[in-house]
Amino acid sequence: MSGIQIPLGELLSSRGLITQEQKEFVLQEQKATGERMGETLIRLGFVTDSDLARVLAEQSNMKFFDIRSFNPDIDLLTLLPYMVAKKHSVLPLFEKEGKLHVAVADPFDPAVGEAVFRITGKNPVLYVAAANELNKLIERHYYMLEHPVEKEIEKVVNNLRHNPDAEVEVGGLVDNLFRSAITFRATDMHISPSDLSTRVLFRIDGVMRLAHVFPSALHPRLTTNIKVRSNMDISEQRRPQDGRMSFDFLGDFFDVRVSSLRTNHGENIVMRLLPSKGSSSFSINDVGFEENDLHKVHQLFQRPFGMVLVTGPTGSGKTTTLYASLREQDYIGKNILTVEDPIEYEFLMIRQTQVNEKADYTFSSAIRTFLRQDPDIILVGEIRDEETAIMATRAALTGHLLLSTLHTNTAIGAIARLKDLGITPFLLSSAIAGIISQRLVRLICPHCKEKYTPPKKLLELYQLPEDHTYWHSKGCPQCRNSGYYGRTAISEVLVCSKDICHLIGEDAPLKNIEEKARENGFNDFISSGRTKVLKGLTDVEELYRVLG
Repeated sequence: MSGIQIPLGELLSSRGLITQEQKEFVLQEQKATGERMGETLIRLGFVTDSDLARVLAEQSNMKFFDIRSFNPDIDLLTLLPYMVAKKHSVLPLFEKEGKLHVAVADPFDPAVGEAVFRITGKNPVLYVAAANELNKLIERHYYMLEHPVEKEIEKVVNNLRHNPDAEVEVGGLVDNLFRSAITFRATDMHISPSDLSTRVLFRIDGVMRLAHVFPSALHPRLTTNIKVRSNMDISEQRRPQDGRMSFDFLGDFFDVRVSSLRTNHGENIVMRLLPSKGSSSFSINDVGFEENDLHKVHQLFQRPFGMVLVTGPTGSGKTTTLYASLREQDYIGKNILTVEDPIEYEFLMIRQTQVNEKADYTFSSAIRTFLRQDPDIILVGEIRDEETAIMATRAALTGHLLLSTLHTNTAIGAIARLKDLGITPFLLSSAIAGIISQRLVRLICPHCKEKYTPPKKLLELYQLPEDHTYWHSKGCPQCRNSGYYGRTAISEVLVCSKDICHLIGEDAPLKNIEEKARENGFNDFISSGRTKVLKGLTDVEELYRVLG
C-alpha cells in the first residue's frame, strides 16, 4: 500500500498483534503464494480483518468504522457507480454538512478521495473499514440495488393473490428468500404454513421477525423445492426429516441445515444459515466479556492442559467463542485438532475434521484417534453423550487442553450435567479447568439511540439505580425499526480454583460451589447484564427478555 512508512509486519509487531515467529512464518508462506503480507496474515488467522483495519486507521490518522453494524443508504449508493466502489473499495456511509462520509479499505490510496469528489461533487471524509467486510458489503448491497429482491418477492405475492395457480419460478423465489435473509443478517429462516397463508420469518439478532407472507397455495411447491435441494424424501411428509444444502451469494458460501416437521396445516421448514467464513473478523475481545471476565477467559484458554467448556443455549455464540479463543493459541508451535458437526468456520492453521456417522467417525471416536496424533489442543464441537464426556475427560487428564461446548443454562450447572453423563466427582475435579457460560443480548442501535426512563419494576428487579442515565433506541432505517443492531455476550466465567475443585471432588451441593465461587469473584448473568445496561450498550427490557 502506497504511503506506508513503516512496514506492515513491524507495525503489527509493535502493537502486539503478531509475534516474530508468526512474521517469519508469513514471509515463508508469501514465497510460495505471492500474496501481500496483510492478505496472508488474515488468511492464516494470525490477525483479523478488523485488527488490520484498526492499525491502518491509526497509522493514517483516520477513524476506524465498524462496517459490520451498518446498513448503507440506498439513495447514497446511487451517487457512486458500482464499478468505482468496487475498484477503489469505497462505500458511501452518510452525508453531513455537504460532505460525503465514506468507508475505504486503503487509506493510503490518493485516488479514492479524488474519484469520490470527481463523481459526486462532494468533499469526502474517509474512514477505514475492514477490507473483506467492506468488499462483501459493496457486492451485496449494489447487487440488491440493481436486483430489488424484496420487490421481486412482492410481485410473486401479488400474482398469486389474483391467481393461486399462477406459474411461479419456485427455485428463483427460494434463492431470493435466501438473499433477503442474508441481507437482513438472519441466522435462521422459517417457512410456516397456516390455514390461508404461508409465513416466512427471519431470526435476526436472536428474535423472530415476519419477513414475507404468501398465499397457502404456494406452500407445497416451496417445501418440495427445498426438500429436493436438501436431498430429503419429497414423498415422505408425515415424519420429520433433516437435510443439508449450500448457497452461494456473490462468492459468500453458506451451509444451510434444513429441518422439516409435519403440522396440522402442512410441513414446517426451518433452515439455519451458517457462513463458511463466519469467524474471519472475530477475536475473543469482540465477544463482549467484561474486563474482569475477559482476563479470566484469557487465562483459561492459555492453560497447558485441562478441560475448558463453553455452555449456553443454541445460538448463544458458543462455537464463535471457541474459535475466537483459538486465535489466542500458538498454532505454529502447537498441534491443534478439531472434530465438528459440521465445520462451521474454516481455520487454515489447525487440523479440522467433521463428524461422519456413516463412517463411524463420531465425537468420541475422533478424540480416541486424536490421542494418537500427538495433540496439544483438542476442540470437540459438543459433548452430548456419555462416551464423548468420558473420552474428553481422559484427554484433559493426560496433558491436553480440551475445549468443547455443553448445553446447560449456567456455568455451575455444567458440573451437574457432566456428572449426569457419567463423570465421577473425583475425575471431574482433576480434569475441569473452567466453565464459561454465555447468552447474547441485542445492542441498542447506535444510529437512533436516545435517553429514556425504564420501567421502575425492572430497575428494582435487577437492582439498578433510578438516578442514572439510561438509553434505548426508537427505531430507524439502519436497524429496520427494531431499535437494535447486533448482539454482545453476557457471561459467567467459573475458574476452577483448588478450593472449588476440592468441593467438586467431594460432590458438594452446587449452592456450596456457587458460594465459594462468589467469594473468589464470580459474577452471574444478572451482574454481567446489569453492567451492559449501565454502560448504555443495551436496555433493561432486552435484559428481561433474555434472563426473565
